[in-house]
Amino acid sequence: MSNQNGKEARKIIIKRFDVVAGGHHGGAWKIAYADFVTAMMAFFLVMWLINATTEEQRKGIANFFNPMAIWKDMPPPVDNVLPAAPEPVSLETKAVALTPGKDQYGKPLQGAATARQGREQNASSVHTAQIVVLHDSQIQPGEPPVAPPALKAEQEARADAAKKIQALISNTPALADMRSQVSVTVGDDGLHIQIVDSDHQPMFAMGQSSPDPHAVKLLRAIVPYLEKLPGKLSIAGYTDATPYRLGQLSNWSLSSSRAVAVRDLVVQSGFPDGRLKSVSGYADRNLLDAIHPLSPSNRRIVLMLSPDISQ
Repeated sequence: MSNQNGKEARKIIIKRFDVVAGGHHGGAWKIAYADFVTAMMAFFLVMWLINATTEEQRKGIANFFNPMAIWKDMPPPVDNVLPAAPEPVSLETKAVALTPGKDQYGKPLQGAATARQGREQNASSVHTAQIVVLHDSQIQPGEPPVAPPALKAEQEARADAAKKIQALISNTPALADMRSQVSVTVGDDGLHIQIVDSDHQPMFAMGQSSPDPHAVKLLRAIVPYLEKLPGKLSIAGYTDATPYRLGQLSNWSLSSSRAVAVRDLVVQSGFPDGRLKSVSGYADRNLLDAIHPLSPSNRRIVLMLSPDISQ
């Protein structure tokens, strides 16, 4: 079509689109639905817990998630619900005597505490090493229990032997010079006899494993006292920190050889070989005088007669 000037009219094309925000591809409703389902699941879980537990159990569960609860207002935990906080654990290894109906300080127990103590007394596998229940007024609460007669007699025998060994060394002229080199002590783990070297009276020649005559005489005098006591004997050898030299025994070999030599002498003097527990060499790994690693006191032999726990 032409206009009056003979030119075609310009065509104008208009396109219109319907814009739908998101349409069926939008995901906002999914997030809202997921939140709704989560809230419903939590709701039904709480309803189930309310219906399936008792009042005491619900209080125990609530206190478990509330560490700021006041302790005096907290109910005692029931058997099948964890307490709100662990009970204090004693770091002491000392045994404590308990009297029925009273705590370790002698104060009367009340209510649930009495029942809990009764359960602990009936459970033979709980605290058997630390709690001794007394049904008589043998000792006061908090004091250690009395040792069994057999154990007490064994401890007294070791203490008596230690006194006799010290008296023997002091009263024998041939051994009196070594009095300052011999230490005899008694502990819960047995009788300890430690013989150390000195500059004027060494037990072994330098770098040698055979004991000197005076050391032989001392060990032979001690063996009869050890033989009469029950228990197992351990022998340990130690050296000073003198460095190893080419052509000589190392400290490990030297300490072990000296311990073996003492073992042979002890057995030859009458101590039963079947009662030996161990023969060990520790070189310079446990110095008696750590400030002076080359001190002669670090060269020593230790005899320990310990109770036989297998009996």
